[in-house]
Amino acid sequence: MRTEPRCSECDSEDPNIISLRDPARERYCGRFCLDKGHENFTRWIRRANAEVAS
Repeated sequence: MRTEPRCSECDSEDPNIISLRDPARERYCGRFCLDKGHENFTRWIRRANAEVAS
């Protein structure tokens, strides 16, 4: 069983990009997955801020 990190977006093996914008320091395998991860994180932050403001 492999214990190495996997891509946070597509679950492929050997991700080589670590997201510094995300506090969880998620790992991504390529630019596409990194961009999708940032989009999802930004949506989550906006939803959380809207819920706090309401």
